[in-house]
Amino acid sequence: MNEMNLANTVPASIPLPKLPQGAAASTERHEIRINITRKAFDGLARQGMLFQQGVNELCDNALAAALPGEKARICVALAPDDDKNYLHMAVADWGRGMDLDALQNALQLGSLPTGTARLNEHGYGLNNALACLTGGSGDWRVYTRSGPGGYLKACGPFDLRMAVETVAALDLQAGLDLQWPEPSTVVCARVLMTIARTLQRQGNRRLSDLVTLRGWLAEHLGVAYRGYLELDSKTLEPSAKIAVTAAGTGMLVPPVPVPMMMTRTEHLQVELGGQSVTLTYVYGVLDRSLRDHLVQGGKSRYYYQGNRSTQGIDIRLSKRVIATAQLDEIWCREDGTPLSRHNSYNDFVGELILPELPRGLLATLNNKTGIDRNDPEWDKVFEALAPYPPTKNASSAGEKELRLAWMKLLKAANPEDDVTGEVTVWPTGTRIDVIGRDKSGKCDIYEIKAGKGESLDLYQLRMYWDGLVLSGVQPTRGVLLAAGFAEHMASILPLLNALPTPLFPDGTPSAPYNFSLATHAEKQLV
Repeated sequence: MNEMNLANTVPASIPLPKLPQGAAASTERHEIRINITRKAFDGLARQGMLFQQGVNELCDNALAAALPGEKARICVALAPDDDKNYLHMAVADWGRGMDLDALQNALQLGSLPTGTARLNEHGYGLNNALACLTGGSGDWRVYTRSGPGGYLKACGPFDLRMAVETVAALDLQAGLDLQWPEPSTVVCARVLMTIARTLQRQGNRRLSDLVTLRGWLAEHLGVAYRGYLELDSKTLEPSAKIAVTAAGTGMLVPPVPVPMMMTRTEHLQVELGGQSVTLTYVYGVLDRSLRDHLVQGGKSRYYYQGNRSTQGIDIRLSKRVIATAQLDEIWCREDGTPLSRHNSYNDFVGELILPELPRGLLATLNNKTGIDRNDPEWDKVFEALAPYPPTKNASSAGEKELRLAWMKLLKAANPEDDVTGEVTVWPTGTRIDVIGRDKSGKCDIYEIKAGKGESLDLYQLRMYWDGLVLSGVQPTRGVLLAAGFAEHMASILPLLNALPTPLFPDGTPSAPYNFSLATHAEKQLV
């Protein structure tokens, strides 16, 4: 089974393409009764949901339909329409499919979820998805089968009585290319471009290129399903594969983890549903370098942007991320009012990982766009997080901790040395992170970075060196100490060391530059 959600409105009825010449005709027709009218369906379309939330509903159902012992496979296909204001979309899976009774149940509003999977939590997914993607009164198609042979085919819009046909083969819009043959279930919809563009941040919502939209969609799917797409530590295989196709090309969606560094992990015990449950809370500093290479080597464009709307933590229930950028939704001030989002939290990121829990415990909203705060069990979770409030200016605070730790290491190794932090050079008040001096005249300077070292950091180290020389002090060595380095850094280093150095104030020449690179791990700096 598959499902979907979204927001916005669409014109009345838009016919889907007719069967092409030569396609097999229907061999059997059934009538099913639906407990939702067109007017009610129009109401479902106005929930303020986004395109990716609708696709997620369909992917949730596809994952829940995976055959026991088999890896789930899902394909989200995008294709152009003759009218540039629309696109065609299909979500296919290779799971167990549905028989006539299961299909009729799936099309009911608030249908009884099958099985025990949390992914089928509410029974509104398919209705929400089709309503929001088509604007309530638009057309859609569902093809499904529970065994070999043809497909059961149901077409929208919804009505109190609907026909289900048995057809020999799929009849998909041209350009809807599925990654693998012989799917079990395919859900198709014709979607307004204004709805599809909600994949993007507000300022980008004029794009119509499907390959570009596919990239945005892959990022959303990579975040939501990172737990399914990550390699299992034992099997070294993901538990699901998700492909996105457009313009005749396809891509497998990579897992998109939270890009963070200097992480801390807390294991919290919380009583939920009458039993003690262990929650894992990992938090740290936004790793901007990792963020810029997060999605197939490219920059993340929707999540983890280091701004107010993306600051905060993700909440993951088992393998499914159910909420992102949670901050004021979780933490409060001392007076009980929600913590206000502020630029000082831009570098704060993390992830709360909840284990697999029974359906109904720690509920989400019916359209799965967020957590259900009416569930009192969430209060217990947030109370457990209260002792670990977001860190203000997390990046600066992290580098300050590193500076102090490095000064302790230097002092422990050479107790007689003078180790000083935040030493001012140049009239502008520029500060050197750490200086280590001994009685023989050694003067080592350090630039310390929490994340990956870049070219600009080396030039900053050179500025420190030059400032000391111009004040009459000869540095011995300059070290850039970082978590790691960009590939080009090793080639820049000898070029920088070969540059001419400034003269001392009395006009005598100073010693050549002596810059080097070192990682936190190499120096045992944690």
